[in-house]
Amino acid sequence: MVSGTRPGDVCLVCVPPAGGAAGAYWTWTQWLPPQVDLLIVQPPGREDRDAEPAGWTLDQLRHEFTQALAGLPDVPYCVLGHSMGALVGTHIATWLAPARDVRRVIVSSYRPDPSESRFSRVFPGGNIDEIDLAQLEVVSGIGAEEWRRLPAEFRVSLTRRYYADLALSAQLPVPSEPVLDCPVTAWLGDRDFMTDGEMTAWSKLTTGTYEVQSWPGGHDYIFARPSPVRERLVELIGPGPRG
Repeated sequence: MVSGTRPGDVCLVCVPPAGGAAGAYWTWTQWLPPQVDLLIVQPPGREDRDAEPAGWTLDQLRHEFTQALAGLPDVPYCVLGHSMGALVGTHIATWLAPARDVRRVIVSSYRPDPSESRFSRVFPGGNIDEIDLAQLEVVSGIGAEEWRRLPAEFRVSLTRRYYADLALSAQLPVPSEPVLDCPVTAWLGDRDFMTDGEMTAWSKLTTGTYEVQSWPGGHDYIFARPSPVRERLVELIGPGPRG
């Protein structure tokens, strides 16, 4: 489930977006301070887990987390998830909090609307063979023509990954009452397909402080190079008291 880099004083747990993999965050090791240990959730069916089926469930995710927990260092943690990974990240944070000191949760580019199902929009009727490319572009940034130009085997692999991840997101409950007491920070791109106001619903996740901040870019602003969030992220996850 989790890939690590180096031992540190603070652990940053990162969760990739739908269809994504741990590799999306590996370049962050180039600029994160040496005292930050980067732990990345690796979904099944991609990169070093390519031989596994791409499908996963909430029960499987929690089982893998429980197995990994014993090996995680007893240091403060921050959890960051982007897009669908933000929703997965909130669940990881709630499982982590009883055993470790969770200092902050950062939710990026995902509006916590329990009535919205990106799964049913991208895969109408729940059929993996019927994909709505216009809706997929909203989620992935891959346009219909670009999608059609991809090699067939790559399209099949990506389809399975998006199907698995969006199906998981459809079964994950969106927190509607406080389940954490740490600060929560919500980020989004200023050209994203959601608004600052829609992100404020994440304030229900915690009894702690809450803030929303927008960054230059679209839905995947966070993976721009250089990442616009790097200085702010280092500030937020630096060792020290909560707040």
